[in-house]
Amino acid sequence: MIAERRNEQHLTLSERMKLLSSGTKYDSCNQSAVCHAFGPDGRCIQLYKTLLSNSCAGECAYCPNRCERHTMRATLDPEEIAKITWSFYRRNAIEGLFLSSGIMGDAEQTSQKQLEVVELLRGQGFKGYINIRVMPGTPKYLLEQIAEHANKFGVNAETTNSVNYSEICPNFDYKNDVLQRLKWTKDLIQKKRSEYGGMGRLVGANDTQFVVGAVSESDKEIVRTVDKFMDKYELRRPYFMSFDPVPDTPLEDGKPSPKWREQRLYQMSFLLKDYGLKANDFDDVYDEHGFLGNYDPKVMLAQSQPDRFPVDINSADMSDLLLVPGIGPVSANRIIRTRPIASEQELARMGVVVTHARPYISINGSRQANLASFMGACS
Repeated sequence: MIAERRNEQHLTLSERMKLLSSGTKYDSCNQSAVCHAFGPDGRCIQLYKTLLSNSCAGECAYCPNRCERHTMRATLDPEEIAKITWSFYRRNAIEGLFLSSGIMGDAEQTSQKQLEVVELLRGQGFKGYINIRVMPGTPKYLLEQIAEHANKFGVNAETTNSVNYSEICPNFDYKNDVLQRLKWTKDLIQKKRSEYGGMGRLVGANDTQFVVGAVSESDKEIVRTVDKFMDKYELRRPYFMSFDPVPDTPLEDGKPSPKWREQRLYQMSFLLKDYGLKANDFDDVYDEHGFLGNYDPKVMLAQSQPDRFPVDINSADMSDLLLVPGIGPVSANRIIRTRPIASEQELARMGVVVTHARPYISINGSRQANLASFMGACS
């Protein structure tokens, strides 16, 4: 560690910026330096994304920044992060800041440094969006102070239960250090929304991250956990990070998780959040071990329930329309407002992906393809 600190002292500001921005690819939105997040209104927000430090007291088995790993270390002071953020912001390169960190001593010390950054920025008149990824075990009083300045803040769950968590993050307790913080975050967000009453500062929703493939948990377990978190902690958006083994870590010989698995879990999370579906609606979509295949889960769900189709575009209710591949919440609302509908061309103008929807719909009792023939053509 002494050698690492000595190396750190010889890094320029640009070198530290590059190192700490690249380190954030292991935390939520998976881009580096500038990432894209989404506000509660659905608007895409471009953020400068960085770690405070990649020096870490934690021993997370998958993480390149774990304390026992030999790697170049770097730290940015709160004043440096504020200066960099302002520089990007004034050039319209970003709309805000995403700030995470390795654990600098302990969770309290690290979150105190994060609080210094946001207090400094707000004290200088910064009006941009600030998202803080807090550490497991962050004290409640610091969460309350961060909530006074940040638009969004939250802790990463990483996995689905205490047993898995102790395997990959042995320094922390899943129930107390993670789940309790998710609850506090939910309560603080509710409080801030009631104070602002939909006016003034944009208050983001609760979010978290899962590392996919670091342990043996199935997709079914992950989806059920996401569904539970949405109900219990008002989770709006889960992030998924595909496990990729890092040299000189306990999991360096592990098998990397395919990127398509991450993509399919995102699709499942959208179906839970935006379509009103529940985790047990997908029980017939998984294989015998609880894993998804590399197929659109909404199509798989529709094909597992052939008796529900076709749905008639002019009489189906919202829940039935949302089960149709190629129809999303926006196009379903347009259909209901515009009916009666006489042609596929009208559906296409409303945003329906007609080639996907055709096997599952009829228009006034008429359809151009049935599900059985469509499935046969695809086999």
